[in-house]
Amino acid sequence: MRVTAFLSIGMLAALTASAQDFGAAKERILLLRKLPALVHLSGTTFKVRATAHSDQTQLARDLQTQLETELMKEDPHLRADERAPSAVIVCQITAYSHPPPTVSTKPGLDLKVGVAMNQSYKRVTGSLNVSFQAKSAGGQVLGSDNVTAKYDEEFDGFGNSASGGVKGAVTTTWKRIKGGSSSESLNPPTDAELQALLMADAVRQIAQHLVNTEESVEVFLARQKGALDAGDKLAEAGLWQRAQETFETAPPLQKLQDDAYRLYNIGVADEALAYQAEDEASAMKFLDEAAINYGKAIDAKPAEKYFLQPQKRIETAIEHYRKLEDQQIQKGAPATSKTDKLNAKSASDARPAASAKALTNAQVIAMVKSGVDDETVAQTIRSSKAVNFDLSTAGQQGLTGGGVSAQVLTAMKARARQSVAAK
Repeated sequence: MRVTAFLSIGMLAALTASAQDFGAAKERILLLRKLPALVHLSGTTFKVRATAHSDQTQLARDLQTQLETELMKEDPHLRADERAPSAVIVCQITAYSHPPPTVSTKPGLDLKVGVAMNQSYKRVTGSLNVSFQAKSAGGQVLGSDNVTAKYDEEFDGFGNSASGGVKGAVTTTWKRIKGGSSSESLNPPTDAELQALLMADAVRQIAQHLVNTEESVEVFLARQKGALDAGDKLAEAGLWQRAQETFETAPPLQKLQDDAYRLYNIGVADEALAYQAEDEASAMKFLDEAAINYGKAIDAKPAEKYFLQPQKRIETAIEHYRKLEDQQIQKGAPATSKTDKLNAKSASDARPAASAKALTNAQVIAMVKSGVDDETVAQTIRSSKAVNFDLSTAGQQGLTGGGVSAQVLTAMKARARQSVAAK
């Protein structure tokens, strides 16, 4: 199955930054993500039936209407038909929670007078659980699942979002950047707005099971004079492979919390490359790498709220592809997953007619320790007929510990991707 995506880029006016961060005027990049459907709806007509507890009938009606609209928007061949549907989607709202906001006080710094003082924060939470089942006109179950939409945000006294889901104390309060409608995190949502956010999320999750979906994803790139800004410009031009190499080969900063932004940018590049991938195996590989780098960034600087949402988004995409892979295995589909391709590659390499012995981590480390320069090692990797690299987190740590540079590691990753895609 071909996995494609288109990237559109919108850049805000940049301010000069002397340190790595997201800056007052962050660079925003829109990625258009496409996810393949997990369920094959029979025919071109459908109807949605939604139920809920007696005090939530309006919520059920909203779910039915919005899901019908979303399915027809994503697949123009589908149309709602109450009388003679080819498929029936039955939904039940099993739980809806929107407790009153909680208010807390935390130590902070008043930037106006430069003194420590307590700050007031409002935490808004909510959740919506929906179970659904898709059936053919004859009653055959085509697919079913449960989805959960959650909201958890904390806002400071100025109305700014202070966390991406409450995570530790906030030590500094910054006034909102002026920018009219373009300013982000505008005040806590009202009850009606919170309900709308949860409903839209649940509807999107259900639709992703039933039809091929497209979703515009806004991401930020961290900025710093030097390698990060150079990589950002390549990303702006859509040159994600080169941007990734620029971020990866940049010298790590001494302080891990500062280097977190470089790791985060690598994750963004990995995610963008996943959406550009030609097949599911390559997409999964890039998504795995993005999850690893986002996770490293969070570990290095857990207080940075912009690191949290990308990791959750990647985990959702990975879970989606894993479900698709499991379905293909259960149906006895041809080997198209990353695991199947690697197994097929191993079997092929074991045959007598196989090509030259695959290049391994140990051989790369041996070349480096013998004094071969990085460019020669990288060229050897690129021209190798077969590779069998361990590029897991532990494998990369072993390579780094063995003296392998970022330049060589980047070449190894690029060659490994070519190997998987060629199968």
